[in-house]
Amino acid sequence: SRPFGSGTMNAQLVLSSSASCNFHNSPEDRKGSLPACAGRRPSCWRQPSSRTASFIGVALLARQRRTTMASKSRLPFLYGTAWKKEATADLVVQAVREGFRGIDTACQPKHYREDLVGTALARLAQEGVPREQLWLQTKFTPVAGQDPNEIPYEAGAPLELQVEQSIAKSLRNLGVERIDSLLLHSPLRTFEETMAVWNVFEKAAEAGTVQQLGISNCYDYRSFRSLFDAARVKPKVLQNRFYKESGYDSSLRAFCLEQGITYQSFWTLTANPHILSSDALLGAAQRLSATPQQVLFRWLIQSGHQPLTGTRSCEHMKQDLAVVDLELSEEEMQDIAGAFSTKTEGQGWCTV
Repeated sequence: SRPFGSGTMNAQLVLSSSASCNFHNSPEDRKGSLPACAGRRPSCWRQPSSRTASFIGVALLARQRRTTMASKSRLPFLYGTAWKKEATADLVVQAVREGFRGIDTACQPKHYREDLVGTALARLAQEGVPREQLWLQTKFTPVAGQDPNEIPYEAGAPLELQVEQSIAKSLRNLGVERIDSLLLHSPLRTFEETMAVWNVFEKAAEAGTVQQLGISNCYDYRSFRSLFDAARVKPKVLQNRFYKESGYDSSLRAFCLEQGITYQSFWTLTANPHILSSDALLGAAQRLSATPQQVLFRWLIQSGHQPLTGTRSCEHMKQDLAVVDLELSEEEMQDIAGAFSTKTEGQGWCTV
């Protein structure tokens, strides 16, 4: 295959819906301060789509497939590094010491210190944890999601060149030759622009620079399906905020299960205090002698999904990883799914 970055782009693109989304992950710690935007309601909302699935239907689909993250993957969790700032390196090292092997970051200095993830990787290698034992996921963040004073690529360059420069920057920041998973941090304003980025992603995948591709902050079923249908290299990851305002991505999660796409959740704890205090979840927690947070994470993992956790607490890191040894009954899975039922279920674009 041609080296990544060579040649010209295919301009034959199909127009679809446009959107602007948030470009950051909120912290997943159970305690501590939240960013200024945390807890705000979306500034825009789309009426519910007709293509939504019940939570019980999603759970049943997960049960039928059973090749879930819980039983087949050594990565039931990813450790999220958003908002860690100067503490990023120490926290990543601690997370890996505790047992995490998947790390999520982004080439977005506004909210991530990707370079300090690279520092952590170098320290871990000296401690006997080589790069090959870790799974690294990073993101290309469009200009709209960057701090205008700290954009990690040429903001005035053509979009395709911005993507190439961002990937090259990520490789340098992380000190690696290959990225395991590369996500588009959000859909762009138009489907043409989104596909222009995706075409560069595909070249990187075909060149072996990237193992798999995905997208984040994409809450519209039709837009995600349009990307899936148009892509030559199909998305293998959808990473979204897991919260009520998007209807908990019911139809998207069902589609991901059908297509073997990993659905990653963030803001899982912060956005859902009402779920953590629900009778169904508390009952399962009591039976399992577990915390409500552990049960929610276990429900997602047992449903075939991959949550992110960004805790700064060593105790909570241990608790999070311990959920792989828990098992919810089918009745508990359905009861907890029922706690998510909402009349506002649907998909829409979210900005904060």
